[in-house]
Amino acid sequence: MRDLRRSPGRIARVKRLLLIGLLAGAAALPGAAPGAACSPLDCAASGVAIGNGLLAARPNGFNGVASVIDLKTGKVKWRLPSGILVGHTLVEQSAAHEVTWHDAYTGGVTGRATFRGTSDTFSLAGLSQDGRRAVLLRTAPDTTVVVVSRSGSTSFQLPDRKWSVDALSGNTLYLIHYLDRGYEVRRYDLAANALDPKPLKDPKGASTIWGGAWERVSSRDGRYLFTLYLGPDGGAMVHQLDLRTAAARCIDLPGSGNFGAGTTWALELSPNGKTLWAVSPGFGRVVGIDVAKRVVRVAFRFRPQAVRGDAPLSSVSAMSSDGTHIAVATGGKLLYVSLRNHTVVEGLPHAAIALGYAPGATRLWVMGQDERVTALPAL
Repeated sequence: MRDLRRSPGRIARVKRLLLIGLLAGAAALPGAAPGAACSPLDCAASGVAIGNGLLAARPNGFNGVASVIDLKTGKVKWRLPSGILVGHTLVEQSAAHEVTWHDAYTGGVTGRATFRGTSDTFSLAGLSQDGRRAVLLRTAPDTTVVVVSRSGSTSFQLPDRKWSVDALSGNTLYLIHYLDRGYEVRRYDLAANALDPKPLKDPKGASTIWGGAWERVSSRDGRYLFTLYLGPDGGAMVHQLDLRTAAARCIDLPGSGNFGAGTTWALELSPNGKTLWAVSPGFGRVVGIDVAKRVVRVAFRFRPQAVRGDAPLSSVSAMSSDGTHIAVATGGKLLYVSLRNHTVVEGLPHAAIALGYAPGATRLWVMGQDERVTALPAL
């Protein structure tokens, strides 16, 4: 993996700001700007198109409540409780030893399951790529993992207390193992009930990852998991994990020297799943990564947006249904990116916490800090 290390003091700061995995609890958004001190994997607002013409907006962070918006009308259809969302399935920890499944397409409850435990300290930590199994974690006095489905549960222990959940696909549970300096991706085989002794790694790099996970996107078929890792100097890379083959690759992104600019990266996957787009208003960069070849296919520049020092500032984004445009909002500014023409146009200022294109890209829906949804022209 790429070494994003610079100074120990700054690494400590990044570790406080960038929590890996799905363990972060929802927190209130800062009043000054959406996500002013949070990542999209922590407490920063975000939004994701979930299919069927719907957008799931997460005003209070990755594990917070979800407002499901009709992209045809811009109306909020229903709100789902705090939980983890994969595809159109949201799972909440509804009691100490109970999880509940919700369908974001209908707003209804689709199932509940309980699991056995000797304490009330388990926390919802992950959800399988197909949405059928929830993963819960307890790290004191030891690390115990429970995988729960509507048909039953299984549990096991890990050797120390430095773990979090990355992903679950098939019989493979991907875990983050924290080291004294950095961390590794490890695999647990649920069928064999065994932890792989070797960490997952890019064949051309080391197994240790530095920096912190800032943003994450999954492919619609659940095969790929793309995580943007951010270093203390603003340098970033995309960790592309093939969950079917357990193959990991690291792709460097341009720009460094400003942590605040690095926190403006936004990720969007093209509708056909062939290109992962990364946009950084702070560095003024647009990068298209070929998913199959795992290399940068296209890149272009635009005028960077001003970022105040190293203050963290996350972005929200949306891609048009035809895959030709990306809208990005950060720091109260709204940008329209044309992927065909390689141009970026600044729109009217908006402090957005979620964005979504109407069908046919006729309008851009913007959810503001007051959670009201307004329509803007789709340039």
